[in-house]
Amino acid sequence: MKKFLILICSLLCLLPSASAVERLRERVYLATDRDVYVAGDAVWLSAWCVDAASGKLSSFSKIAYVEVHSSTGMVQTAKISLDGGRGAGRLTLPSTLPTGNYRLFAYTRLGASEEGFDPLTGARTLSVFNTLSTERVESGVELVAQAPTARVPESAGALSLRADDGAVSGHTRVTVTNNGTEAVGFSLSVRHEDGIPAPDGAHITDFVRGIHELPAARGFDTAVIPEYEGEIIHAHVSGLDMAKLGNVADKYAFISSPGTGESLYTESISSDGSATFFTSNIYGDREMFLEIEGIDRDNICHMELESPFLNLPAGDIPQLQLYNGWASALELRGLGMQLEKNFDADTLYTALPARTHRIFDERECIRYILDDYTRFPVMEELFIEFISELRVRRVDGKRELQAWVPDQQGDHYFSSGTVLALLDGIPVLDHEKILSYDPLLVREVDIYADSYFVGIRGFSGIVNFVTYKGTLPSMQFADNVRIVDFQGCSIPLAYTCEGVGPEYPDYRQTLYWHPLLTLAPGESMTLECKTPAYSGRFELVAEGLTGQGNPVSARNGFTLR
Repeated sequence: MKKFLILICSLLCLLPSASAVERLRERVYLATDRDVYVAGDAVWLSAWCVDAASGKLSSFSKIAYVEVHSSTGMVQTAKISLDGGRGAGRLTLPSTLPTGNYRLFAYTRLGASEEGFDPLTGARTLSVFNTLSTERVESGVELVAQAPTARVPESAGALSLRADDGAVSGHTRVTVTNNGTEAVGFSLSVRHEDGIPAPDGAHITDFVRGIHELPAARGFDTAVIPEYEGEIIHAHVSGLDMAKLGNVADKYAFISSPGTGESLYTESISSDGSATFFTSNIYGDREMFLEIEGIDRDNICHMELESPFLNLPAGDIPQLQLYNGWASALELRGLGMQLEKNFDADTLYTALPARTHRIFDERECIRYILDDYTRFPVMEELFIEFISELRVRRVDGKRELQAWVPDQQGDHYFSSGTVLALLDGIPVLDHEKILSYDPLLVREVDIYADSYFVGIRGFSGIVNFVTYKGTLPSMQFADNVRIVDFQGCSIPLAYTCEGVGPEYPDYRQTLYWHPLLTLAPGESMTLECKTPAYSGRFELVAEGLTGQGNPVSARNGFTLR
């Protein structure tokens, strides 16, 4: 019997070494493409998850939670998938943010389980200017008659940066060289230097110094499950009073999102109405379908997802010093933000490898492309005429799908066990609904004719009906199905702008951003950077860590004319 997803077993295997897990003190550092933004900008992120005891990357947790705070509370969030302690993502600052300083930090649930955990080790301060509104953070902005100066972060490590001076709307070459004796993993930003100073905040050297100065751990919340495989999603039943919770205890709850079934998870509901789903990380913001199997009309209830963000204290955020001499620079920044939103395109981004866990093995798929056959107006006729691996039988007065599956000796038979029917990756637990569905909306039928486990729920075969649109058109779900917006992990991207053409009104403030670069000792790399349609001074900024956990920080500049 094949098991798609038994993450619980993986976690249980870790229990004998629980003391080792407790000693792991994870801290997360974020590098950003800039330190000064306008409301509506994208903030590009590069994450390092570090074991504070050794100072080296921690490969344990697979997800980091990002929070942005004003002086009055949390204003934006993001999730970053981690692989070997490294991750990449982005968040978009709301266009309604008032002008002021904001605090940015990240953490893992394992790290935050430490008693007295301080999320501000390595926290950054971001200055945000709203160029479309005069609203300011209350008591958070000070008008000054003279432009303030910024602290220049100290250089560290042996990384050198160089770029050729160039012309606007062309290209410049950026060369990065590792002159040290250790491999370096780093982020690289090429950005406009317009004279608006960065606010005081931690940089990679401050972060490394801070984790070495951490006081001894006082203890850990052992009830927190480490997210070793990916995000652990917590949910609970709503719509029933406590007296009726027993009616749903031990029933199976499903969460899923449209696709090929890679974001499908199931778990049993505990006696207190809660359910915990162990995922391998779900990418992108999407709709999530929540359903409880076997709920009767007298006990209609729904699942609700709990927020994974802890809304941790952000400390005292310094005031933003506002100087009226920045008006023209902010006008250019605001123009760049609006143009990028209006002309946003995939040509600006380069996809980076993402750690995934496919539930279905394509090699075991029996696929029927329906346009290759005579099209029938009734779904059941497909199984009568040419899909021999499935049949329909009446069980207790209702039609159900049955699959042709092998037994332990390899002989095949039509199992009377439950077949999991999916429509665009979403479970349709009532087979009558799928058998009544219009087959002319379906492009293909994918059959996995074997016995499977999805989470801890077993099925005698799985069949996915894939529509042309992939959006479950015309499907009417049961009353207990709830559809909610879900914030998944940020899709890892580099902002390389390789496809920017001459028709693009190019006023980008960040010209190039790559969150996951590596260089071996003595190695160099040369990058082509597309230059914008305006002149000025630009800077190169790299931050990173060596394999031994030593900080790397380097800066240089160039001019476009």
